Amino acid sequence: MFFSLSLSIQALKEKFTELSLISLLCSCMHNDKDEVIKYGADMQVKQLDKSGKAFEVVIKPPSKDASEVKLSSPPRSPTCLDAKTIQEKLEKAEERRKSMEAETLKKLAKEREHQTEVLSKAAEVEAAFAKKAQEELKKKQELYEQNQQAQRQAKIERLKEMEKHAEEVRRNKKE
Repeated sequence: MFFSLSLSIQALKEKFTELSLISLLCSCMHNDKDEVIKYGADMQVKQLDKSGKAFEVVIKPPSKDASEVKLSSPPRSPTCLDAKTIQEKLEKAEERRKSMEAETLKKLAKEREHQTEVLSKAAEVEAAFAKKAQEELKKKQELYEQNQQAQRQAKIERLKEMEKHAEEVRRNKKE
């Protein structure tokens, strides 16, 4: 008896949550004041005014059949397993474990290969950069040496010019 009462109370709560929607539907679709609308076998709604704000909900009392209704659990699989079935399940589980392990190893190998490729590419880029920097440094050194040599030659030329001029001045002075 208590079970059916709690079941009907729960059903009543669900119906009351739906009442706001029902009142909206009543006000939109039905214009007769005294019209009775049936919702399922256990509930009726009687509209008292056109706005849908006043209505009467009539709920049937729980029937005697409801107390006898028992909830049944889903059917169970057979609990008695023979050795062959257990062995098959163990073998399938072992196969799944091995396939998962192989897949994990495959992923790790792929990741290591990718890391190796990235490192080799980085090494190539670094080597190319070092080679380019070395070539630029060598060019700068050659240019510096050429400039130094040109400055020495220019100084030697100026000194020779000065020496010639000094020699000429001495000759002119003697004469």
